[in-house]
Amino acid sequence: MKQVYVGMAAVIEKKGKFLVLKRTKERDFEPEAWETVTGRLEKDESPIDGILREVNEETGLKVEVILPLDTGFFYRGGKEFPMVFIAYYCKYLEGEVKLTWEHSEYKWISLEEALDLPDLKHFHQMFENLRNLKEYLPEEFKFDFSATIIT
Repeated sequence: MKQVYVGMAAVIEKKGKFLVLKRTKERDFEPEAWETVTGRLEKDESPIDGILREVNEETGLKVEVILPLDTGFFYRGGKEFPMVFIAYYCKYLEGEVKLTWEHSEYKWISLEEALDLPDLKHFHQMFENLRNLKEYLPEEFKFDFSATIIT
C-alpha cells in the first residue's frame, strides 16, 4: 500500500487581517509563492496538535483553532507524494511573527486581498469558505474538537 501523507494549513486571523507567508527561494515546492502556515502531521499526532505545532514552529505565534475550513487531496510534487489536507480557521492569541528558514516575508492582509492574490490560488477555496461562514457564524463560535476514539 502506498503511503498517503496528511498536510495541514492554518488561516490565521488577527483583528480582521490574515497572515500570509512568502516561501523562500530555496524551497523545493513552489519557491517564493505566498501561502498560509502549512505543514505535515507527524507520527502519533492529532491534526489539532499538529496545526498548533506547525503555527508555533513557523511563526512563533499562539493561536486558537476555531473550525475546519476545507479538506481535500492533491499530489505534492508528483504522483509519488499523495497528500490529504485539512485546513483550519485559527484566531491569533499572542506572540510576534518570527520567521524561520521556510519563509522570507510575511504580511497581514484582508480577506478580499487574500482572494485576489494569484500566488494564493491553492488557498482561495479556504478563504472563500471562511468568507461564506463569517456571514452566519457568531463571533464567539468555536467548533468542539472532542476526541472520538474507535477501538
